[in-house]
Amino acid sequence: MDVIQVLGDFSKRRQDGKSRKDYLSILQKDLCAYYGYNEFLMEKFMQLFPNFSELIEFLDANEQPRPVTIRTNPLKTRRGELARSLINRGMNVDPAAKWTKVGLVVYDSQVPVGATPEYLAGHYIIQGLCSLLPVMSLAPQPNERVLDMCSAPGGKTTHIASLMRNTGVLFANDANVS
Repeated sequence: MDVIQVLGDFSKRRQDGKSRKDYLSILQKDLCAYYGYNEFLMEKFMQLFPNFSELIEFLDANEQPRPVTIRTNPLKTRRGELARSLINRGMNVDPAAKWTKVGLVVYDSQVPVGATPEYLAGHYIIQGLCSLLPVMSLAPQPNERVLDMCSAPGGKTTHIASLMRNTGVLFANDANVS
């Protein structure tokens, strides 16, 4: 009998001598084995999503590959110019979202995304969209002093520098020495 079905109608479907906690433990172990998470993290997910269908939907969504996204360096080019250049090189790109003026989504590419002349010239960096949000929230301005305490590998740091227009002072630190 499926553990989720038992938990869905526990009073009628449970085996004698097994508690709800026993079934939750079995479910947690099964989900860890299937999705490759450790028990601590799975326990947190199960607390966040007590509705098991939502939990499974969340876990399945995490299995989907994220799109490749890039961030335009506004000190070197504009997003539209960059998009045209990359399309001419064989990339299929579009603006990433309405809330960003520098992000592009790469759907597919005839050339390596990290080896174009534009990439090598610093016109863009490969960066997840979620990494744009902290910098947008910070909204750094030219001539400010900014401390980035989680700076590796440098995507958000270079984004901050571009918004500061390479002025001011930007300290880049990370807990991980390497």
